[in-house]
Amino acid sequence: MSLLAPLTIAALLAAVVAALLPEVARRHTPGSLAAWPAAVAAIVATVSLASALATDDDIAGSALALLVVALTVIVQAYASRNLRGDPRSRSFFALSSLAAVGSTTAIAANDVVLLAAGWTLGTVSMIALISTGGAGPQTRIAVSRSTVALLLGDAALWAAVIVAVASTGSVSLAALGSLDVTSAAVVSVLVAVAAVARAGSFPLHGWLPATAATTTPVSALLHAGFVNAGALLLLRYAAVPSAVGPWVVAVAGAITMIVATLAMLTRPDVKGRLVQSTAAQMGFLLLACGLGAFGVALVHAIGHALYKASLFLGAGSAVEHALKGRAIAVPMLSRGGAIVGGAVVLLTGAAALAASGAITHSAAVLLLFAWATAVIAGARIGGGSSPAATRTALVAGLAAATAAYLAVVFPAAEALTPIAAAAPVPAPFAIAVFVIAAVSGLAARGSGRFADHLFALAFAWGRPPLPPTAPRTDTSWTPAPADGPLEYRRF
Repeated sequence: MSLLAPLTIAALLAAVVAALLPEVARRHTPGSLAAWPAAVAAIVATVSLASALATDDDIAGSALALLVVALTVIVQAYASRNLRGDPRSRSFFALSSLAAVGSTTAIAANDVVLLAAGWTLGTVSMIALISTGGAGPQTRIAVSRSTVALLLGDAALWAAVIVAVASTGSVSLAALGSLDVTSAAVVSVLVAVAAVARAGSFPLHGWLPATAATTTPVSALLHAGFVNAGALLLLRYAAVPSAVGPWVVAVAGAITMIVATLAMLTRPDVKGRLVQSTAAQMGFLLLACGLGAFGVALVHAIGHALYKASLFLGAGSAVEHALKGRAIAVPMLSRGGAIVGGAVVLLTGAAALAASGAITHSAAVLLLFAWATAVIAGARIGGGSSPAATRTALVAGLAAATAAYLAVVFPAAEALTPIAAAAPVPAPFAIAVFVIAAVSGLAARGSGRFADHLFALAFAWGRPPLPPTAPRTDTSWTPAPADGPLEYRRF
């Protein structure tokens, strides 16, 4: 544990206390004083990251700690306005700070017991945060589902701790490499279950769509920070000499990534699409960890956290933008421009890979996903309705960003995270996942029986749980029964 980590945790604990203090001015949202100690914690975490970069000591952990604390400060600043007048605002500020304490403790821990303790503190705090969404049936379902799935994952993690300590006689993370074959397999599987549960991935994916009912600040913390913790856990347990856990993580991540991507296309609501987007991104993150590409997972976790936090915090204006967009006539798209835009990004990426030598890296197969995504984006920009000069500039910027990621960011991330998995999943598995994802994506946009089955599967996967029907007493003036939204009665 870094010497600065206890200072960060102490500042976050001060934020918990500050959230419970009475307000000195009525114009302040109750509990919003927590943002000031949390900002101090962010400053300390920044200094800690600078120190880690200078000494080349646990850069990944310091970066994740700064990410958690910075996101907490940003969301609390947003909540000071968003939750003004909400009677549960004080609980939000206290619990969000406590969740940051748990996450920071788990990140800074050097032993399995402290890591599990911080992990569980974060879990309990997040479940309590989800419950601040109100007393409605959707919130109750979200709390019950998240409690079952997340505490199941925590129980698996504590079981892994017990097996590891009993086998090695030590609580140190450094002792995990000396586990015997049987104990290593058991610990590996149990840790995989904990990571899959936290990421909301298959088969423990049902709790994540239910949380769409909670408040926007809680959703931002949940999707931008909380679910990313699976990468940290797998990173810390990477030395376990067993291939069973990585396979469990990689298969669960691959299934989640493919199906959740399709489910995102079926959701008509803003939060529903964002939830399925998070699930798909977490599937990719687990796949990267299964392959031992922890540098890619780290960059992906940071990028996803920043991007998804901005999307959730701006979700309230998405409907307004959509209505404005419907009022504008959609011009014909340029097929030639789409081909040119996609080709420019494709060739630029190929040149960057060839020049940098990144293609020779053991985890370079994951670049297929980023590269394909960039090519699709280039085609959409090139075929858009903007003026030709604007499209040219956007495609050029996208091509430059793609080349920078493929040639600079990816190798640098792997160099900053020099941790090799003891038994990673072989690269051909990721190639097979890429092919299946591409085929299913193309099929879903077509027509026919297979496309219909894909739509039904994706729709059922992404549909939030139906709240129980309230007891009814029929009278002569009782309206016709409503069995929930139409989407619940269609399949």
